[in-house]
Amino acid sequence: MRLAEIKEKQGTLERELERDVAKSTTSKNTLQQRILADDISGDYDEERDLEATPLVALDVTYEDDVDGAGDMIDLGIQIGKMRITERIGGLSRPRISEEISAGIAGSQPPGSQPPQPVVQTPGIDDLPDFLKPGDQYMVPAGGFFFGQIGEPPSILQFLPYRAAADRLMKQYFASVHPIAPCSHRPSLEATYASFWEEINAGFEPRPSMQAIIFGAMFSGAISMDENNMYQELAGYPKGNWVASLKMGTETALSKANFLRTTKVETMQAFIIYMLPLCRGEVSRAHSVLVGAAVRMAECMGLHRDGEAYGLTPLETHVRRLIWHQLCFLDIRTCEAQGPRPVIRRDDYDTKLPINCNDDDLTHAITSPESADVWTTNTLALIRFEINEMMRIIWIDRRRLETRRTTLTAVLTKIENFRRKMSEKYDHLLDVTEPIQRYTKCVMYLLTYRLHVMTLHPYHSNAANPMPPRLNQLLITSGILIVELAIQLETNPNFQEWAWYLGAYFQYQVALLLATEVYFRPQSREADRIWSCLDYVFSMDRRLPPEAKAIQLLSEIQGKTAVYMRMRKMRGPMSVSRAVPGKNAVNGTSPAVQTQTQPQQPPLGAQDVPKVEPGYTPPLPAGPPVPQPQMVFAGVSDGQALWGLPPNQTSPGSDSSSNDQVGRGVTTPGLRTGTGVAQSSIMDTLDWDTINSLFPHDPLTGGLSIQGFHDPVFGIASWAA
Repeated sequence: MRLAEIKEKQGTLERELERDVAKSTTSKNTLQQRILADDISGDYDEERDLEATPLVALDVTYEDDVDGAGDMIDLGIQIGKMRITERIGGLSRPRISEEISAGIAGSQPPGSQPPQPVVQTPGIDDLPDFLKPGDQYMVPAGGFFFGQIGEPPSILQFLPYRAAADRLMKQYFASVHPIAPCSHRPSLEATYASFWEEINAGFEPRPSMQAIIFGAMFSGAISMDENNMYQELAGYPKGNWVASLKMGTETALSKANFLRTTKVETMQAFIIYMLPLCRGEVSRAHSVLVGAAVRMAECMGLHRDGEAYGLTPLETHVRRLIWHQLCFLDIRTCEAQGPRPVIRRDDYDTKLPINCNDDDLTHAITSPESADVWTTNTLALIRFEINEMMRIIWIDRRRLETRRTTLTAVLTKIENFRRKMSEKYDHLLDVTEPIQRYTKCVMYLLTYRLHVMTLHPYHSNAANPMPPRLNQLLITSGILIVELAIQLETNPNFQEWAWYLGAYFQYQVALLLATEVYFRPQSREADRIWSCLDYVFSMDRRLPPEAKAIQLLSEIQGKTAVYMRMRKMRGPMSVSRAVPGKNAVNGTSPAVQTQTQPQQPPLGAQDVPKVEPGYTPPLPAGPPVPQPQMVFAGVSDGQALWGLPPNQTSPGSDSSSNDQVGRGVTTPGLRTGTGVAQSSIMDTLDWDTINSLFPHDPLTGGLSIQGFHDPVFGIASWAA
């Protein structure tokens, strides 16, 4: 075993040396275009046991008669600004309503009644309001995908008058292109001029040109404020403009033979069309189309870098934008509808775009030098970098489930990546400039989401409590990303780009924060949590926190009960056999968690570093019950978590029993039949590494999280 460790360390040193040598001999552009996620090593990867959270399923199936309301049921329930389905954060929770119901049993206010279940699957008009799609939901039509039946309509039916078209293109370049670019602006402006020249001359532009212009106008219409659109575009409401331009884009894509095309311009038009569709509300129809687009793009060679084909710098730049936007759509539809990303990192070598302005590429014969300043492509680069790290986290979460890596290794990757991102991009961002401050908010929001993606399955796990330091990291990251999201949505300087927030974040982590403050009302960050929850769920600030928490969780339980009955899903038998219990976290209910009780550390706490002052660790459970029952362990990133009660001993038990528990004896009912003893999550943690990655802040007593205690950047002004 010792020899294997030495060989592993030797291999790690050799890989680091190879990277250092490669960096010293590569050009500036190559270094800038290197995806940071590729440079994050897995120095702590090793096969170790990790406990799994019961009632979590990677995949579920559905009964045959579930299609009454179409893909509307895909969208889940709407509560405040948050929409939740059975699949959140990539994992399915087919019994979430039962879990929450057991967790808050006996705490509901008297007289409260959950929404009544629907007896039969209704149409869209009969759906309850909380199940109906929101303003962001737009389902792509199947006609352009499978081919129109009969003669397609003329594009002139959907073409706006010239002044309106000019206004929509201006809106596209102001509100869409800066944050979600899929084109070279001077080239698209030239294409738009040629489009109108052909229209005015009585010719029909080529279908791919029609598709890209209509896609840009469609995106511009979606990003435009409804009041401004009504006043500036002939008094027609926004919905009419969006519906007409959407149909025009789909008609043009159908004429361009989307399924059989080899034209990059047609694929570019499709990506421009899909970007505003895949934001806060995504159905399986979106996911299927993106999967088809990935295969089409690979058939066109977009997964290979343009330099390998000897293409011009401009052509190479556009191909890179298209491919990496498609990579983003792959991750976005995957986290909304599953089951896993289609694109694999090993399957493509398309580089990141060069950090340069669009004008530098217009007449370039050779690739321009990467700039060490803010450019029109910096925001896109940051998003593409983080997107690839999210792809790695998707893979590592499954490696954690199969015990092929450790939590320490994954957290080390994330923190190393976050620090490299900060070193690479922070100095480029001047927060006094609106677009650059917006970029910094997006970068921090997405990087701290990586912590939540990794840690949420272990939050308040009743069988193996999360160590206090990791719990605080999870909660701190959750607070910061909600505050940043609110800032992106409410800051007047970000008004032009606020429409795209749903593509970054859907407020689902608010449920994790609600659960945390419900079970730990004396938490150091309770005030900041409640400021976030009051905004997300539009809660009455005059009510006491306890009442608001019960009201919120009761509402979620009732609405998810209706949704799950209509969804008619089936999880694995291991999930179906689990029996929810009435206890909350580790066998204690919120009502008995008072300051008069002695605070005892969770199992194995003797190996945990000293807890910061004021932190209330999870309390141990009471005596074991004869039959193992599932224990509600809170909601994490929108997912209610269950665990088996810890195998606690009675007061009269001898010390050998306690030693046995401390060594991680298999909990009955957890991965039964595997014959593998389940160790605690703390047994897999390298605390020296964790402490160095996430040190305490000596001024605040909490964790030292970049931006969290910054009164100018981290804390949104709305909370005042």
